[in-house]
Amino acid sequence: MKIRYGLNHLRTLLVATVIVLLSGLAYAQIAAEPPPSAPSFTFSSLTGEQFDMPGFNQDKPTLLYFWATWCPYCKKATPRVVALHNDYGELIDVLAINVGINDSVALTKKYIQDYAITFPVMFDHDSNVSASYGVFGTPVFVIVSADGGILYRGHRYPDGLERALSL
Repeated sequence: MKIRYGLNHLRTLLVATVIVLLSGLAYAQIAAEPPPSAPSFTFSSLTGEQFDMPGFNQDKPTLLYFWATWCPYCKKATPRVVALHNDYGELIDVLAINVGINDSVALTKKYIQDYAITFPVMFDHDSNVSASYGVFGTPVFVIVSADGGILYRGHRYPDGLERALSL
């Protein structure tokens, strides 16, 4: 009877080990793949500057900040994005993209003044850029590497971003 219990225990341990090894191999394969490429677009900022993305700045990463003037979470996040630009602008570019839904250029310009935004801001009139990045709510933060790969995409401000930039 004890031998049977031992074999069942050994079989369970063996199956668990195989699952862990396969999971590790799958993770290694995923980790080895390059990040997905950022969708490209050309835009004019609200101040009239022309930009291309990716390639906005090929020397450093870019934070794309998708937002709206009516978004309460954006109103909390915007000061942090402004501080990021002010403190780390030499290490990361910031581009704010108003998603253009239930919003206007006039309200966007007022928002820029209210929050003392000095980085480029575009108004996504037809929401095509927002849709190409999978933005269906605000805020959304996307970090694009200097070579055009998406390093992060999420509704939360990327925790540890400042710490990573200060290394």
